[in-house]
Amino acid sequence: DMKSFSRVYSMDELRAFFDDLAGRYLEQTRRLLKWYTRRDSSIDALDFPFSRFRGGQREMAVEVYRTVRDNRQLLVQAATGIGKTMGTLFPAVKAMANIENPAIFYLTARTTGRLAARKAFRVMRESGLRIKTLNITAKDKICFLPERSCNPEDCEFAKGYFDRINTAIESIFTMDDFSRSCVEETAREFRVCPFEFSLELVFWVDCVICDYNYAFDPRVSLKRFFIESGKKCIYLIDEAHNLVDRSREMFSSQIEKHDVLDLRRKIKKYLPAVFRSLGKINSWMVKERKRCEQADGAFSQKEIPAELVPLLTAFVREAEPWLAENVKASFREDLLDFYFKAANFLKTAEQYGKEYVTFVEQSSKNLRIKLFCLDPASRLREAMDNSAADIFFSATMTPAAYFRRLLGCREDTDCLQIGSPFPTDHLGLFVADRISTLYRQRNETLETLSEMLLSMISKKNGNYLLFFPSYKYMTMVHEIIAKIQPALNIIVQKPEMTTEEKSSFLRQFQEKTDGVLVGFAVLGGIFGEGIDLEGDKLSGAAVVGVGLPGISYENELIKAYFNEVEGAGFQYAYQYPGINRVLQGGGRVIRTAKDRGIVLLVDQRYARYSYRSMLPKHWQPFRVRNARDLEVALDNFWQSRPEDT
Repeated sequence: DMKSFSRVYSMDELRAFFDDLAGRYLEQTRRLLKWYTRRDSSIDALDFPFSRFRGGQREMAVEVYRTVRDNRQLLVQAATGIGKTMGTLFPAVKAMANIENPAIFYLTARTTGRLAARKAFRVMRESGLRIKTLNITAKDKICFLPERSCNPEDCEFAKGYFDRINTAIESIFTMDDFSRSCVEETAREFRVCPFEFSLELVFWVDCVICDYNYAFDPRVSLKRFFIESGKKCIYLIDEAHNLVDRSREMFSSQIEKHDVLDLRRKIKKYLPAVFRSLGKINSWMVKERKRCEQADGAFSQKEIPAELVPLLTAFVREAEPWLAENVKASFREDLLDFYFKAANFLKTAEQYGKEYVTFVEQSSKNLRIKLFCLDPASRLREAMDNSAADIFFSATMTPAAYFRRLLGCREDTDCLQIGSPFPTDHLGLFVADRISTLYRQRNETLETLSEMLLSMISKKNGNYLLFFPSYKYMTMVHEIIAKIQPALNIIVQKPEMTTEEKSSFLRQFQEKTDGVLVGFAVLGGIFGEGIDLEGDKLSGAAVVGVGLPGISYENELIKAYFNEVEGAGFQYAYQYPGINRVLQGGGRVIRTAKDRGIVLLVDQRYARYSYRSMLPKHWQPFRVRNARDLEVALDNFWQSRPEDT
């Protein structure tokens, strides 16, 4: 429906309106130009904010600067301790002074990454840099309401938002660091939605610190900014090894049967047309569930589920008018949530190509239909079309060709590998390649493995992390070790730990201990990367297995696809992701120049060149045949590095 309104204005009224509007835009433009002059002047005068570069950091900074200057792409694997955050941000900032209308996006998946970026900017500001930075916080975390509702009638911060947003921007622009607390305080003062406020501020800052989603996920990316701003974006992608799996999920969509039934029950009395459209979707799912039962619970196909698409389209068409009216109802949020899921599914269906597969899985009475993106490269490449330069960096990007392929990098993308800046004899790397951790042989080797791990922690008091490929395997070993040494101080990672439980786990490693603390954890989980335990907070880590992701229907689909297109299905689905988990787990030990510690790798497969060749060059492995061998080697290591060196 369309509504038309007519009103007659005099020429004087129109002139006054235009002069006021143009005057405000002109004032904003003057403010920005004045700021850019001040920013660029400070960048020109900025020197590296420390007395010297760390080993390898200068090499990294030079390559990043050249990449940004020349509008290229760079893949960097740099060992822990290089100072990757400053090694990317400092040269990117220096380069932006010579680029017309630049914007840096520091993209990271973890809170620790955001904190590191903010710290780097704080250090550079202390050296005279003037730069405006914004930290984007997820909507659910920054919303002021106890229960989020973006309806202007429910939220005072949404109602009248556009009447107050400009004065809020003028106020915050007097500051340089638009941190979460700064955004929240200003949003409260001017009664604007803090999340929408932060998205508006993207147009006004020089660097945005945010999650990968805001650059790559088609559902939440900053499309308006990339289309309207005309900025030349510099992407600095932290812990880029995580982007492979994250991007697969970004470009995939799924619908579940239990969501359809739950919503159908809630709206039955109120929205009959929507109720009927959901009924047709459910009937189709019932038929698909029978197909699943005949296929032992799951099946896949290379085509879009053609019958489902028009059913979801009909649902969207029926639900849209009611949602647009902003009617208050107990089921509104549930309906809106499924509406977005259906709309996303339809948008993904439009992008469906040879790199997709339709995956249908039954679980009890539920059914999941997923448009699964097996190969995210082309979609990532498309998302990077709006960037001027892309820097992918991580401590673990092995092999480089695998990441260059899956991250959608151009053929001329440069790859840089930088080893550890610390003395190699600070790390004792021991490989027990006579113990099998294969599933079918685990029971036979449990006692030998437990003996090896006890030998590792017995030679020096301190804190240790033991990483396992699964919770079940971890529990099996934990039970044996706890039985052999019941007095041993052990903490164990649990599935789906709360923030407080995770903090409590790490807090015990922060506390000074005169004895031994052993943490049992799952490789690739929340303690397998992104945590810093410097100095004597971590004396050693053991990695049991080669990190292979668990066998699943989805991983088998990835394997089959890359067997067909690259002839390397096992490597792409299991081996390469696995070895990067191993490197992340082992990388927890040496974090600073003063750190000393040990890493124990346990698995027969480390005897093979295909695995051993992917270990970092600065790792110098020493093979141990049994627990006695390890004890002798540990004696030599710890005694050769006395406490006071």
